[in-house]
Amino acid sequence: MPENYTFVADEDGFLTASSILEQPTLVIEDLVVPEWGGKKIRLKHLSAKERDDFETSMVKMGKNGRQQLNNENFRARLVQLAAVKGDGSPLFTKHDIKTLGNLPASGLQRVYNKINEMSAFSEEDLKDLTEDFDDDRNDDSSSD
Repeated sequence: MPENYTFVADEDGFLTASSILEQPTLVIEDLVVPEWGGKKIRLKHLSAKERDDFETSMVKMGKNGRQQLNNENFRARLVQLAAVKGDGSPLFTKHDIKTLGNLPASGLQRVYNKINEMSAFSEEDLKDLTEDFDDDRNDDSSSD
């Protein structure tokens, strides 16, 4: 949260609705990526809706009508969602996801880890997302 933002509390010390709802929606952090020439990338904190949408995208319907885990390029998809230009507009398009996914894993993982930290993703969250799926690779694991 920007240091110059002030949260307002009522006389009992509780946050007011307006104080919560008036928070800046675009919070940005820069990350140095040694694997990408030691240069910086700008990342935004995901909104609650963006995080929910990303989590929803982790599920797809298989040809057999059962839900399946969609972890294809999930690191690249998250980086595409959070990487921004200086003005806050997206750095990458959805068309860049495949190319991002083909980059060496170490740099992409560093950026992915930072986004997880910024957006309060945890290992437990990922485990919760994937625990209801069987690891049955023979059951319709081909691309739909």
